[in-house]
Amino acid sequence: SGSPGQRAPSTPSWSRWHHRLHKSLLTSPDLLPSGASLLVAVSGGQDSLCLLRLLQDLQRLHHWSLQVFHGDHRWRPDSGANAAHVQSLCAAWGLPCHLEVAPGRLPGEAAARQWRYGRAIALCRHLGCSQLVTGHTATDRAETLLFHLCRGSGSRGLGSLRPQRPLAPGLKITRPLLHFSRQDTLQCCQALRLPIWPDASNDDQRLTRNRIRQRVLPELEHVNSAAMTHMAACAQQLAEESDLLDQLAREALDPMAARKSASLSPQALAALPRPLASRCLALWIEDHTGWRPDRQQLNQLLRSLNHPGIMAPLGRGWRLRWRRGCLHLQRGNSETAYLPTTHGSPSPPADPE
Repeated sequence: SGSPGQRAPSTPSWSRWHHRLHKSLLTSPDLLPSGASLLVAVSGGQDSLCLLRLLQDLQRLHHWSLQVFHGDHRWRPDSGANAAHVQSLCAAWGLPCHLEVAPGRLPGEAAARQWRYGRAIALCRHLGCSQLVTGHTATDRAETLLFHLCRGSGSRGLGSLRPQRPLAPGLKITRPLLHFSRQDTLQCCQALRLPIWPDASNDDQRLTRNRIRQRVLPELEHVNSAAMTHMAACAQQLAEESDLLDQLAREALDPMAARKSASLSPQALAALPRPLASRCLALWIEDHTGWRPDRQQLNQLLRSLNHPGIMAPLGRGWRLRWRRGCLHLQRGNSETAYLPTTHGSPSPPADPE
């Protein structure tokens, strides 16, 4: 009984989408290792349904343990019906489904994203899952690049939505569909007759991401039909270059911040090429505070290096002070200089979705 997409998958037909994902996973075996315990975030939309069906069909080859997470933000009047739809589909497909419902209406996109990731992290820990898997596509990556470009982000932000990154200690977020476009996932769902749940909030023009999706990106694709593909590839290149710059910054930072009695030498920092100095300063601040200044703040701090006696506020109660020839991080009224003994950087904030 039920529609074709809601019946439990039998022996899957081998479609071109199965082939693309399987080939990608063989090329990058660390992305979703064989036998890994996966929690798949499923909204009921085309991207997450495409992801879930392909993963379940490929499960016999990769031997994963699959479970499903659905977060009900209670933003829409049909959110309860949406959740019931996902639960029904998972029951038909023989997959455990874990529903989390927000305690009340969340105030905005950022709060909803924070709640969703918080619940997913807690659930992964409870279930023993090593990876949270999401259906982000190349289209999402292009939109994110445009979103961060408008915000004035540097290469680190422009390279967001990586295939994989740490989400919490012992937990990674993985995006195996970044070589699929949104058109690909739609065609996959149509071919496999998967019951997509339409999200009316995607039409809400008050949301910045929707305006980028419905107005900006289509105009860019009129200029160049491959614009989305090129932007997604650019985001990947920026991510790789940002990682390399982080590595070089770590190597340059070690001798400047090695002595426990001092903080950071402004003279040594000023002697570096500006992009490297900026990255060193950002990493040093992040190591101590768990917070990374944005590009505008970093530019202001770098300009102040030639002015002994500065007392620059950084936010979250932290400030940067030049004292006795060194830069010191202070919190509140403390005179303590904070120095790293190791360079373990905390996870960056969750990427916008």
